Amino acid sequence: MKKELFRIANAKGPDSVQLIMEQLQAVQESIENQDSFIRPRDIENRPGGLLFLHQEIPLIVLPDLHARKDFLYSLLMKETDDGTVLERLEEGSLQILCVGDGFHAERRAYKRWQKALSEYRTNFRKHKNMDQEMAESLGLMQMIMLLKTNCPDHFFFLKGNHENILNEEGRGNHPFGKFVYEGEMVRSWTEKFMGPDFMYDYAEYEHSLPFMALGKELIISHAEPESYYHPEEIINIYDNNSVKLGLTWTANDQAEEGSVEEILEDYSTRFNRDFAYCVGGHRTIKSLYRLRASGKYIQIHNPDRHVVLYTDQSTDFDPELNIVDLQQIRRLPL
Repeated sequence: MKKELFRIANAKGPDSVQLIMEQLQAVQESIENQDSFIRPRDIENRPGGLLFLHQEIPLIVLPDLHARKDFLYSLLMKETDDGTVLERLEEGSLQILCVGDGFHAERRAYKRWQKALSEYRTNFRKHKNMDQEMAESLGLMQMIMLLKTNCPDHFFFLKGNHENILNEEGRGNHPFGKFVYEGEMVRSWTEKFMGPDFMYDYAEYEHSLPFMALGKELIISHAEPESYYHPEEIINIYDNNSVKLGLTWTANDQAEEGSVEEILEDYSTRFNRDFAYCVGGHRTIKSLYRLRASGKYIQIHNPDRHVVLYTDQSTDFDPELNIVDLQQIRRLPL
């Protein structure tokens, strides 16, 4: 797997439709066969929206990746106390959770997005810049799919608001555009160069992703929970668009007052754990992390840094100690 991850991480253009379709089919099979103790099934026997992470092994949480293949690959190659992160992941002595948002390079690719917009307006008669964007976005998700397929019980990726290749309105999604028309440009490129069959199959993969994960002390979702959600609502999330939106689209100061505290308190009692924080990304910050919700919600999405949250889950989690910039440390003390 290491060689294939390296190849994808360094690829300058998108892979073939056939290869990515094979990877997509493999990860869909992996998700469908996920251990139900880790991901309980909903009332229609589909993998539900809630994950129960391992409590006895270290956990690494990654923020919004937004096509940063280099970030993910550098984490996998980072040394720990007992081998690289990838080696530990493959042997099952460590787990990784990503909070979502794999597509759409952000501000770092602003100039490329502007050039790609001109390509989009001519129906991609030329498409060099959009090819580069998709090589990064699709490439990152190929790495995600490969890791999930090969390490199904130790690698996880939550649904974010950018997991919307159809740029659809509905099913818990809103169309997306920030610097240009990123959502529609990705949909148009994908349909033209990958084909509608791939595009719709990939959309179903996005809709199969979980929305919340429970560690030993941490509760993780893409965005700050907009209100309190009962665990059964999250397990059966696929028929509840308001819960989907409430875990992927909540803006700063949009959540109901006390929602994070209520989730932490109720889930601690319900699952006999001592949950200390909710964690997510979604909205950008300029520091390593930002505390919200009376200090109980931790935001970790700084697009200019390789922010990593880690915990061995055997000692109390401390944001000051356990949230780092991967580029500024030689190894992860796990």
